[in-house]
Amino acid sequence: MGSNFGKYDRPPTLQRLIDLQNVLGDDEQFYLGLKFYLSLEDFRYFNTPSDVVIFGNVGMDGIHYGFLTDFSSVADLEAAPIVCVCPMDFERPTRIVAKNLCEFLRINLTDGELFYNQFESEGKYLDAKNQWITEAANSPYQPSETEKLVRERVTNFLMENIQMPIMNNPYHYVQHVEMQRQRNVAIQTQDGLGVTKPLLQGENHILFPIHKHIDPDLKLLQEYLFSSPVASRLALFRDIQLNYTLQDNQELYRIVADAMDSMGLVDEAARISEK
Repeated sequence: MGSNFGKYDRPPTLQRLIDLQNVLGDDEQFYLGLKFYLSLEDFRYFNTPSDVVIFGNVGMDGIHYGFLTDFSSVADLEAAPIVCVCPMDFERPTRIVAKNLCEFLRINLTDGELFYNQFESEGKYLDAKNQWITEAANSPYQPSETEKLVRERVTNFLMENIQMPIMNNPYHYVQHVEMQRQRNVAIQTQDGLGVTKPLLQGENHILFPIHKHIDPDLKLLQEYLFSSPVASRLALFRDIQLNYTLQDNQELYRIVADAMDSMGLVDEAARISEK
């Protein structure tokens, strides 16, 4: 599966989803049951973080899901946090939505809208959910018996083949995952995702200024990416991807890719070459 998975093997839970699609024999039936398509090859936008391994997309507005490897520091994708990337949200396209794929699937069965919508409060979410339920009940386009059977078949497969924990309050769960991420962030980034790589003793983080409408000084940028603390460089990679389309600036792309390669981030460098 090329640069998307890179050094990583398919985690067992993802393999179960692949098995499910094979059993169903149709990616549309898979979508009907899970509200996303498997995307095991590349489904990457310019602002998809280079350390995200994509596994699915929702079929609208480019929204996709992936495993966050935190720049290859995650040993096993089975335990990797899950992110939702909304590429049209240019200010903050990527958010962590689940601790791992099993917990993601549990929330997705009933409350997947939490992954790509933002709500001011739990009350606002519940109001929206009740409205969606009412609209669906009153719609002239009701699911057919075949569609109902597919959904039931998918749910039964997940319950029988994947250990999904009980989630009593999906809204609070997603909020808690976000707060837990922020507690683990060592350096904050413009996209809110941050980096978890800590600064070593004696190291100081000096911010390199990145602005969407101002071209960076490439000479200073190159010096920074080959001399600053590793954590600072990782934070800069996130800020650059948020603000620039690397394929539109080949010199900037080469500087970033060379810096990633020099740090052993071979998979990340390969991914940014594609979008």
